[in-house]
Amino acid sequence: MNLSTTAHVQDGTGLGLLLQEAAEHTGYGVSTLRRHIKDGHIPAVKAKGRIYVRPEDLDAFLTPQPMRVTDASLEAWAERMAAKAPAFRPEQRNVIVTAFATALGGE
Repeated sequence: MNLSTTAHVQDGTGLGLLLQEAAEHTGYGVSTLRRHIKDGHIPAVKAKGRIYVRPEDLDAFLTPQPMRVTDASLEAWAERMAAKAPAFRPEQRNVIVTAFATALGGE
């Protein structure tokens, strides 16, 4: 969704979308947007007791970012998952390994 080109209502301040409008346009709840603003993920300004978000900042927030996974973090994740897994019979283990290999294009 490109909010920068989507028609939106402004109150004449030129500061962007009111938080409630941003919530309506994105499908996120107001409290969720407040949390993302507080955490620094969405820039916002407060004027006269109201919170405003620029449409282009919402666009940037909503744009999926590629995941960057290091080999070390992937190995740590795999070790955690393996430690939590129940004991498998050899044929069950083979089913799991084959499923992963197929999904990852290995076999």
